Amino acid sequence: MNTIQYTGTVRIAYAGPDLDAVPPEISEYDNDVHLGLVEPPRISTGLSSSAMALWSGSAMPGRQQCSDLISTQAIEQVEVKKGTVVCLRTDAGRIAVLTVTSTSNGFNSGEMAQVTVWSEVSD
Repeated sequence: MNTIQYTGTVRIAYAGPDLDAVPPEISEYDNDVHLGLVEPPRISTGLSSSAMALWSGSAMPGRQQCSDLISTQAIEQVEVKKGTVVCLRTDAGRIAVLTVTSTSNGFNSGEMAQVTVWSEVSD
């Protein structure tokens, strides 16, 4: 089943979004992805049980494609540019896909991304 829990725009900054919340909430301590204070901008996973992988396909990935990619090619941080697509496993085990829609040099203003979070938790 591929039920979508949330789709919309989120801000990824120092206090990144908790993608398990509906709608996702900005949280300094309980976030699934956040912006690191480095140049060029990089996003990384928030908690130790979350994971992400860079998607390089031409079409948007589905839940299973993202889940498989994370299982085989997880990385700790991704350099972000407009158009970067990242698959993510949340702290609670949900799968999400983020597409960066705008970037800034501001640590607090962060990056904007279109996100889809699927409701079911990974096996």
